[in-house]
Amino acid sequence: CAFALSPHRGTNAVPRSEPNLGRRHHPTKPHYVDLMTRFRGGDSTTTSLSLAVTDLVVATQSALKAGPWGIVALSGIASSVVVPLTMIRQGYSFSVGYGFSVFAMGLALFQTFSIGISKSSLSLLSLAVMFYGARLGSFLLLREWTVPSKAEQIKSFDKSSRLARIPLAVSVAIFYAFETSPLLYAARAAIGNTNVVMNTGVGLAWLGAVLEALADGQKFAIKMKRNGMEGTSEDTFVGPTGGCYRLCRHPNYFAEVLFWFGLLVSGIPSFGKSPIAWGCSILGFYGIFGIMSKATERLDGKQKEKYEGQEKYDSYVKEVTAPIWPWSSS
Repeated sequence: CAFALSPHRGTNAVPRSEPNLGRRHHPTKPHYVDLMTRFRGGDSTTTSLSLAVTDLVVATQSALKAGPWGIVALSGIASSVVVPLTMIRQGYSFSVGYGFSVFAMGLALFQTFSIGISKSSLSLLSLAVMFYGARLGSFLLLREWTVPSKAEQIKSFDKSSRLARIPLAVSVAIFYAFETSPLLYAARAAIGNTNVVMNTGVGLAWLGAVLEALADGQKFAIKMKRNGMEGTSEDTFVGPTGGCYRLCRHPNYFAEVLFWFGLLVSGIPSFGKSPIAWGCSILGFYGIFGIMSKATERLDGKQKEKYEGQEKYDSYVKEVTAPIWPWSSS
């Protein structure tokens, strides 16, 4: 960009040694001076930034379409969302930044490969990823704004300076890119609509995304109703105990694992012999599987400590014995 904008480039350039022949001539500035001028409000600031952004977008799209740098490009997209949000609240790296970065990666792939909205397997898969990310990010933000205890919990994570949060934000963004990578390889391969494995994965991904939305909404409604009831404290178990919560005690965690498992399955036909595709996708799913399993154990323990002895809670635990996997028991 600087090469194109330089006043002394091109076939008609005036040699620097020529005298000033009555024209207002400004001596050539060092490149770093020109950069400082741009950032401080020089005339070319808008043009330079626009060109820089355009170059970055083109490079990112090129990396997404082919070659070994696709995961790096996805990580960059995720970081562009997670890092700024982590500067606001450190806890956003695991919550709002998680959801919205998944949406951003899904949207970037949707645009880069011109997928479009249709009944094709690839379109349905990309829409599932965008729905999942946008819905989760919006829900977590809404919950923070309306539930005081959640707002305090998010604030409690602010233990590091803003600059010290950047490595954390980048590292989790890379993890989110690993999770989402099956969509990248599915978009590259464009396998078609008749592949049974991919179609099964698409169905599981949508089932997980919708089930998690229903479970989150059901729990949120119950909690808000409790907050409006006089004489009912947060130490009183109010459920939910019906609907999605008859499957297991933490159906939202189960649904999240189901969504990512569906995404992994849908990408398998496109992995081929690529060690990067297999490695990143499996590591991403393995990571979220472990996180959700540990989160279930932790939340189950906290609920037992808090509610054990209350008739409604004790009865619910006896009736619904599975903490997270509907086919298992405590």
